[in-house]
Amino acid sequence: MREKGFDELLKAAERLVGEGYNCTLDVLGYFEEDYKTIIEEYTHTDWFRYHGNQVDVRPFIARSHCFVRPSWHEGMANTNLECAAMGRPVITSNIHGCREAVIENISGILCEPQDCESLYEAMRAFCELPNESRKKMGEAGRKHMEDIFDKKKVVAETLKGLGL
Repeated sequence: MREKGFDELLKAAERLVGEGYNCTLDVLGYFEEDYKTIIEEYTHTDWFRYHGNQVDVRPFIARSHCFVRPSWHEGMANTNLECAAMGRPVITSNIHGCREAVIENISGILCEPQDCESLYEAMRAFCELPNESRKKMGEAGRKHMEDIFDKKKVVAETLKGLGL
């Protein structure tokens, strides 16, 4: 979907690859708008892989170095939470519904929505991190999910707020 920042993601990744960065996109899911031609065009590159809709995304997350979701707007981006819970750093938009999943420069990197340059800079900064720093970023994301989004803690806080 265009509103998920897909066009910006393609442009930023293409620029990184053109500058010699090791950047590969594994894209999952169906596309709501007419991206067929664009998907077919990029599938012929060595850095873009479209896998279609998947029942189980965990193997893809496990093989990734990070997750990128430059949405223009969100309610709550569950994919950010899922990827962080699996120990993957998250690059996402600095908007409500996305930034809650990231501790800036600790568990991920925030970029401005609808801003290809900001996304490129976030992705470039991640590409330049040493592997050990990337690993620590993913571990921090997992801990953040446990600390803030653990279901038992959320339910307990909700009940407390209701006076129960």
